[in-house]
Amino acid sequence: MRQSLSRTMRNLVAFAAAGLLGAAAFASPSPAAGVTLKIAYSSDWVPLTPEAGKAWWADLVRQFKASHPGVNVQQIPIPGSYADVENRLSLLFRSPSTAPDVAELSNQDIIQWIDSNYLAPITKWVATDPSWQGMPPAVQAESTLDGQVYGISHGENDIALLYDKAIFQKAGIPLPWAPKTWADVLAAARKIKASSPNVWAFWLPTGTAQGASAASYGPNSFLLGSSDPTIFDTKTQKWVVDSKGIREVISLYRTASAEGLLAPASQLLNANAIATPPVDIPKHMIGITVAGNWFTIQWTKQISAPYYPNGFSQIGLTPIPTIGGAAPEMASSLSGWDCVIYRRSKQKELAWQFIQVVQIKKNLLEAALLNGWTPPVSAYAEDKAWTAIDPFQAGFQKIYPAAIGIPVQSGYTAWAMGFVTATEAVVLNPKLSVDDAVEKMKAYVTNQLGADEVEALK
Repeated sequence: MRQSLSRTMRNLVAFAAAGLLGAAAFASPSPAAGVTLKIAYSSDWVPLTPEAGKAWWADLVRQFKASHPGVNVQQIPIPGSYADVENRLSLLFRSPSTAPDVAELSNQDIIQWIDSNYLAPITKWVATDPSWQGMPPAVQAESTLDGQVYGISHGENDIALLYDKAIFQKAGIPLPWAPKTWADVLAAARKIKASSPNVWAFWLPTGTAQGASAASYGPNSFLLGSSDPTIFDTKTQKWVVDSKGIREVISLYRTASAEGLLAPASQLLNANAIATPPVDIPKHMIGITVAGNWFTIQWTKQISAPYYPNGFSQIGLTPIPTIGGAAPEMASSLSGWDCVIYRRSKQKELAWQFIQVVQIKKNLLEAALLNGWTPPVSAYAEDKAWTAIDPFQAGFQKIYPAAIGIPVQSGYTAWAMGFVTATEAVVLNPKLSVDDAVEKMKAYVTNQLGADEVEALK
């Protein structure tokens, strides 16, 4: 059962009061009274509990107004799914009268907002921002195009494998589990299916109903560990729709589906499938799970969605291996959420000052807890106080430096939907050949972007 808002915030207040979240101060000139700053953010999709997310943004506003007493802050919470957030922001940005000065958006789709000329470059500000300077290059690259920075991360996600130790023991799989290849993962799933037929042996995410984000949560991590991880060919400036790597990933999904190793398609391909594993893993319903770092944060006492105090002892974590065990021996997609500034905002300086409040260490660590993120600043992510809350985070942190984000290039959303379309197709019909699935991907991306924007690297 999810805890109440008051309990969640009491835990956070105690956490901060103990000095574990660090401290920071920032001052700025108070602008003229009567100025209104508009802030838009996801109220349902991003926070693990909407009530706690609402309280976090309210606290940011309180902190900001303490140093900006003359400023009015208009909060624009956006309810609903990932797609709902994207659609609402698109409508808001169309007019300066409705556009927020500051918006929270996924860096997986930041290119569409850049191409639409909605975002102001923040390059001059991040050049001296401590939080930006402490982020790994891969995180900085997520919001950078042609030397200009358009967003600054306040939370990141990477991907690993979680496994149920009791299910593994029943299957006779030695612990701790450390698969070196994809074949090792499939072999373990086969043993689980044989020994625990009522368990979902392998939770392997995909599904067009989840939008382009499904690529980062599932097939992209495997593509990054394949024989050819190319998504966008920088030499030809074209999107790759057929390659050895893409075929290897589709074949993985096809094999797992054909052998009955996957969770039911009705669960795996559901629009809200991302919320299923954190609830079902504690019930010992899943043997191996491709998992984001937000899964295990949900089991902490502070979040309790659900509370799973035995999770660390009953569940193991291991990186996703590369296809044949080649260096770097692990693969993970990287994705996160940024704060951006509206290009036509009349309050850009003020908007940046609000973002500075977001980037304070205390606030970034609270955001990581409430939203299921890894703090984007490496030193914060390694903070012992942070990893003590959720011991799994130390494991995810080891993967974090190797994680890779998506190309910041126009057309990514179409490419991602094409990739998800192909992997979904073989989950639904494993008799479909890899060739036919590749053709589905090629057709989708070509239809969206044009034949001159795609290529094969076979």
